[in-house]
Amino acid sequence: MIRIAIFNTLYAGTCAYAWIRGSKAERVGVIILIADFQLSHWLVAPLADRYSGVEWPMFAVDGGAMMAFYAMSLVTTRYWPLWMTALQACVTAAHLNGLRHDVVPFAYGHFVALWSYLQLAILAAATIRHRRRLKRYGTDPAWRWHLTETYKNGGVADDTGATTDVKFATST
Repeated sequence: MIRIAIFNTLYAGTCAYAWIRGSKAERVGVIILIADFQLSHWLVAPLADRYSGVEWPMFAVDGGAMMAFYAMSLVTTRYWPLWMTALQACVTAAHLNGLRHDVVPFAYGHFVALWSYLQLAILAAATIRHRRRLKRYGTDPAWRWHLTETYKNGGVADDTGATTDVKFATST
């Protein structure tokens, strides 16, 4: 039971931190994680039957979360949603371990739960990096449509459009 208390504390703290200090991208990530974790909690099989076969409702919820993170990775300027997609794909694929009858339910359950800790760490790191970018640059666009045309055309993100001449010294 201490393991559950530790996870719930990390879960609540990380989500609260990302919601309060993160950008809209981190908040969307919080919504996806909360929906995934809570739906999984509500759909988990009774304790006697838990992880004795494929948990199809949880497989569907985790697959939906994977697709949500993937869709988010297509429209955001961040890299972390792609990492979350990869971890969520591991969670989704882990449910297929239930197809094998020689897999111990205890191991199956822990293998599925392990990835959640890594996802919380990624969300916390993403929020910290967002705060650093805000402090350094004063802005941190979360979505691709918020990027400047200069940046979209290959320029520097904080370029104001002014050009500077660079002269190279040549030695003869």
